Amino acid sequence: MKKSNTKQMSNPTEAIVSIEKELKNFDKQIKVLLAGFSSLVKNFDTVVKKIDTLEKRIDIMEKTSHSSIKALEINKKQTESALKNFLELEKKIESGIKELIIRNKEMEDVAKKAKIMEKNIELLKSSLEIIEDDVCEIEDMNEEVLDIMQQIQDSLEEND
Repeated sequence: MKKSNTKQMSNPTEAIVSIEKELKNFDKQIKVLLAGFSSLVKNFDTVVKKIDTLEKRIDIMEKTSHSSIKALEINKKQTESALKNFLELEKKIESGIKELIIRNKEMEDVAKKAKIMEKNIELLKSSLEIIEDDVCEIEDMNEEVLDIMQQIQDSLEEND
C-alpha cells in the first residue's frame, strides 16, 4: 500500500468523519439543486400555462376577426345594392366603404365607418321621404290638371 493510504487507514475514524461531512455537504448541494430545479420546473409550467392561455386568446381574436371580416363583406354587398337605388349618394357611400375595407384591421375605425354608413342611410331615408312628398305633390297636380281638362272638355261640349 501507498503511504497516503496508510495514513488514511491509520486513523479510520477521522476518514469516516471527513467522508460523512463531505457526504452531508454533497447531500445539501443536491437538495439545493433539486429545490432550484423544482422551482425552475414550476416556473416553466407557469410559463407554459400562460403561453397556452395566450394561444387560446389569439385563437379567439382570430375567430372574432374572421367573423368581423365576413360581417363587413356582407355589409358591403348590402350597401352596394343600396347604392344602385340611390345614385346621388353613390360617391360618398362608396368612399366610406373603401375606407372601411382599408381600415378593417382596427376595430375602432370600423366602428367609425359604420356610424358614417348609418348617417348616409338616414340621409337616404330622408331623401326618400322628400321624393315621396314630391311624388304626392305631382300626383295631386296631375289630378288638378285632369280636373281642369275635364272642365275644359265639358265646357267645350256645352259650347258645341
